[in-house]
Amino acid sequence: MSISNVGSALYSEALKALDTTRKADQTKKGGVAVSDGRQAQGDKVTISSRGNDLGRLAELAKAAPDIRSEKIAELKSALEDGSLKVDSRELAAKMFKEMALESWL
Repeated sequence: MSISNVGSALYSEALKALDTTRKADQTKKGGVAVSDGRQAQGDKVTISSRGNDLGRLAELAKAAPDIRSEKIAELKSALEDGSLKVDSRELAAKMFKEMALESWL
C-alpha cells in the first residue's frame, strides 16, 4: 500500500491560494467608496496578515471536498479481511515529514 503526502499537497495548495489573495489585497486601497466617488470618513479596522491567512485557510477548509466514501469502504474491507498491508517505516517517515512541514507553517 502506498501512502501519499495528502497534507503536503493540501498545504501547498493553501499557500498558493493565500499568496494569490494576498497579492490581490495589496492592490486594493483602504476606505469605503461613496456613490459619488468620494471615500467615506470614519473608523478603520486592519487585520494582520496572519489573521487574514487564518481566515482564508478556514474558508479553504470549508470548501475542501467531503470524505471519499469509496476509499473508506475499500480500506475498511481490506482491514476486515486482513489484506491491508501497511509499511510501518514508510508510515513513520511520512508522519515525521508532515510534522516537520507543520512546524514551518
